[in-house]
Amino acid sequence: MLLTSETFVLRGPQEDGGLDIAVTRYCPGGSAPAGDRVSLLFLHGVSYHKETWIPTIEHLFDMQANTPQSGFAVIEAWAIDSPSHGQSAILNDARLLSHSQGITAHEVARAVQMFLKSGLIAGNLLVGVAHSASVSVISLSTLGYDTGNLPYSSLILVEPPIMTRKVFARATKKGKAWELLVEMAKTRKDIWPSREAARDWMSKRLPWNSWTPRCLDLFVEYALRDLPTATYPDQTDGVTLCCTRDHEAAGYIYHQDGFDSLDRLGDICPMIPVHCIFGEKEDVVPNFVKAGFVDARQGRKMASITTVPNAGHLVVEEHPDGLAEAIWATMQGSWRSNTGIMYKL
Repeated sequence: MLLTSETFVLRGPQEDGGLDIAVTRYCPGGSAPAGDRVSLLFLHGVSYHKETWIPTIEHLFDMQANTPQSGFAVIEAWAIDSPSHGQSAILNDARLLSHSQGITAHEVARAVQMFLKSGLIAGNLLVGVAHSASVSVISLSTLGYDTGNLPYSSLILVEPPIMTRKVFARATKKGKAWELLVEMAKTRKDIWPSREAARDWMSKRLPWNSWTPRCLDLFVEYALRDLPTATYPDQTDGVTLCCTRDHEAAGYIYHQDGFDSLDRLGDICPMIPVHCIFGEKEDVVPNFVKAGFVDARQGRKMASITTVPNAGHLVVEEHPDGLAEAIWATMQGSWRSNTGIMYKL
């Protein structure tokens, strides 16, 4: 489906440096089906970008066009670039040099709150969709809201990698596996002579060689930027990553943010439906981590748990159509199971 898009730039909280955030609104062509008006909000994981969601969003709108009488209509889908990622990173180029310790999930969540309070959202209901580390962000973005008046009508959490305190302690005893992630992020190749050269290099290596060609193309277009940059002022030719190596590495070290987000989910789950979608492959997030995340005994009772076949942690890039179908089925099932009470979507 051909989508129309419009990008807005919002200023983040002054307490966090007033960093800009780029947000893009995607709308389907033609008239929307009858029913309650729903907006979707998509958040990306560490080192990615808001346009990574385009294939999923397109397929969602295709399914809506072919699903008569859903009882609700998705009128728009929003995607946000974290302040240190994608288009936002370009806008904040020089300012990010003063954030040498990276940006925490709490800071990104407060930036998301600027969007939630912007008046831009057209739907009367908002469904939040978050992948990987942004699961913490979307949970923390509800802080400051009374649990009886949350900004989201429901949440859909995709491949959450967040460890409980118990699982974290267990993992620490066996060695700090995340230290390898940090080291990989800090040493990864991040300069190429051109976008074409970058695409060729990535297409032969993990994780990019497991992605759909479209998702790889979008990464090359939107997750890379032209040189020079504030990080590489003397590199005058070629391209580099929008999310610098240091900022990617910082995305793996703020464990307290994850604990805080789990605590908040314990408050949220009794109030609105919270759904979880996993990839079938146990490639990045171990099953015991997933089991701890959805442990109802800790207050995190999921409204539904769905698995996307033929995909792993990077399901957004590996199988966007399958993910879209899982999201759509989740929304449809939530509507039916609540006999049309849309605030339960």
